[in-house]
Amino acid sequence: MTRPTVLITGAALRLGQAIAEKLFERGCNLVLHYNQSADAAKALAQGFNDSRADSCASIKADLEQPAESSRIIQFCLQRFGRLNHLINNASIFYPSPIDQAAASNLTQFLRVNCGAPVALARSAAQALAKQRGSIVNLLDIYADAGLANHSFYVASKAALQSATRQLALELAPEIRVNAVSPGAILWPSLEGTELSTTGSAQQKKNAIIENSALKKIGSPSDIAETTAFLALDASYSTGSVIRVDGGRRFYI
Repeated sequence: MTRPTVLITGAALRLGQAIAEKLFERGCNLVLHYNQSADAAKALAQGFNDSRADSCASIKADLEQPAESSRIIQFCLQRFGRLNHLINNASIFYPSPIDQAAASNLTQFLRVNCGAPVALARSAAQALAKQRGSIVNLLDIYADAGLANHSFYVASKAALQSATRQLALELAPEIRVNAVSPGAILWPSLEGTELSTTGSAQQKKNAIIENSALKKIGSPSDIAETTAFLALDASYSTGSVIRVDGGRRFYI
């Protein structure tokens, strides 16, 4: 049996880990990219390999460095001989108020959150086309709505959203390119946002949950299932963005 090979960036923790677990469950071989979370990535890979021999590899790379994209793709091809799907999950997130953040912060956000996914898509295009494969980018619902004091982060995710549609056009018909846009799934620090001025952390979370149609928080598995669907099953979808936000779109 020839199993599809999937590269997942930022795969060691949080959403990346959940996506890796779902795709492994679906029978894929995995390449787990990480930067600083070496112990977590190696432990995750070891667990997969213990369950199914020679099914997973991990690679460390700093996505701020443009040249790393080609090295990552070559590693995938050398390890498994093919690349079927690319999941661009890795991202950086921290406050970047427009009147305080430095120009270097904008450069960092754009390099990691948009530049790296595009560079990886470019480096992987030939291998993905050979397999009639796919790319799934992880966005953020605030790419459409904005988030107070996070100007550079929002700009970088909005750029990736536009890049998703452009790549879908340019890489068709051999490669499908889609995106998942998560809502309230995992909670980063709320410092610097519009919800940081009053109340406890739990009150702030409750306010976000209340301002959604389904009145509940989502789980990493919700994102993982949608990502797996777009990568493996959605054979007639490209250029699509699926919001997995519990109906938060109606309130922001």
